[in-house]
Amino acid sequence: MTPAVGGPFGTSRPLNIIQVFNRYLQPGGEERSVARIASDLEQGGHDVRRFWRESAEWKRPGAPSRFRQPWLLWRNRSVLAELRRNHESRPADVWILHNVIPVVSLGVYRLALDLQVPMMQWLHNYRPVSPSGTLFAGGTLLEPDDPWISWKETWHGSWNGRFLTGWLALCYARLKRRGDFAAVRAWVTVSQQMQQSFRRAGWFTDRLYTLRHCWHTQRLPADTLDQGYFLFLGRVVESKGVRFLVDLWKDPALQRVELVIAGDGPLAAELRAQSPPNVRWVGHVEGEVKERLKAGCRAILFPSIWPEPLSTVAYEAYEMNKPIVASHVGGMAEIIAEGQTGFLLPPGRKPDWRQRILQLAQDPELSQRLGETGRKWLDREVSPARWLEQFNAIAWKALSD
Repeated sequence: MTPAVGGPFGTSRPLNIIQVFNRYLQPGGEERSVARIASDLEQGGHDVRRFWRESAEWKRPGAPSRFRQPWLLWRNRSVLAELRRNHESRPADVWILHNVIPVVSLGVYRLALDLQVPMMQWLHNYRPVSPSGTLFAGGTLLEPDDPWISWKETWHGSWNGRFLTGWLALCYARLKRRGDFAAVRAWVTVSQQMQQSFRRAGWFTDRLYTLRHCWHTQRLPADTLDQGYFLFLGRVVESKGVRFLVDLWKDPALQRVELVIAGDGPLAAELRAQSPPNVRWVGHVEGEVKERLKAGCRAILFPSIWPEPLSTVAYEAYEMNKPIVASHVGGMAEIIAEGQTGFLLPPGRKPDWRQRILQLAQDPELSQRLGETGRKWLDREVSPARWLEQFNAIAWKALSD
C-alpha cells in the first residue's frame, strides 16, 4: 500500500519519518503503542527511523549525577547532537514525538525549530498540561482548565517529588512562552475525550487531532477454555486502581472467585502482602504466558481511578472473545459499549463492581456473548488499514498548513 501524503512535499509520496521516544523504566501500554505505530507506518509504505532512548540509562554505572539530571532533562546536548546527525544524514520530512523525558530532553523542540523540521506530537497522557501526565494532585483529580494545576501538582509532588514536578512545570511553561512548540504541526490525542481536555486547557486548539490506537487482530488460540478467573493486566500503581481491586476481593461474596493480577510496579509488594487467598499474583507477563492468561479468564478488569486516555487492554480482551469491566472515566467509554462488549462502572464503587463481577462469575454464556461482540467491534473499528487512512489524512492536513 502506498500512502498519499502531499502538502509541502510536492507530489504525493511516502514520508521519511524519525520517531523519537524515551522509554520508561517500567514497560507499559505506551511503549507497545509506539512500537505498533512505527510498524504500521512502515507497513503503509512510510520510512521510519527509530530514535529511542531509555530512562534506564540514568540508572546504570556512569550515569549523570542526580544533580545534573534536571539540567539534562531541559537540554541533553549529547543526545540532541546524535539526533541532529541522524536527521542531517538523511533529512526527515517529519519527526513523530512520543515521550521525550528525561533522557532525550525537552531541547528536542528547539532543535526541530533550528533544523526547520515539522513535528507531530503524540499525546499518550495529559502532559504537558499536567506535569505528571495524570491530572492528579495527591488524591484529587484536577480539571484541565484549572489555572493552578501546575502549582497544585508541584505542592503534592505528583511527578517524582516536589522539586522535579515544579522543575518540569517551569520547563514546559518556558518552552511555550518562547515559542519552542511552533514546530509541532499536530498534537495527536488518542481519544475524543482527551482532545476535549486539551481544548479546555486552551492547548493549541487549532492543531489538535484524534487518532485511536489500532489493533492487529490475531486468530483465536485453539485453547481458549474459560477457567472462570478474572484478570488484571497492567502496572501496579495507584492510578490503575489495583488497591481498589485487592480491597474489593476481600468481600466475602467474592471468596470463591479468583482474581489474577498480572503486572508489577511500586505497590506490588505492599498489596501482595494484603491480598486474600483468592488473589493470585503472577508478576509482569509477556508472550505465551500472557496469551494463556487472557484465554483462560472470564473477563479482564480495568478499575482505573484516573481519566485513562485510551487503554488497549480493552482490545486485548476483545481479541480473546472476552468482555472488559472498566471504570467509566477518560476515553474508555469510546471503545466499550455498555452491556454489549463489557460494562462501564463508577470508579471505586464497590457495590457496582461486586454486582457485575458476580453476574459474570455466574453466567459464562453472558461473558462469551459480550466478548464475541467486542471482537466484531475490533475488526470493524480499529483495523490497521483504517488507522493508516486516518493518519495519512492528519499528516496531509497538518504538514500542508
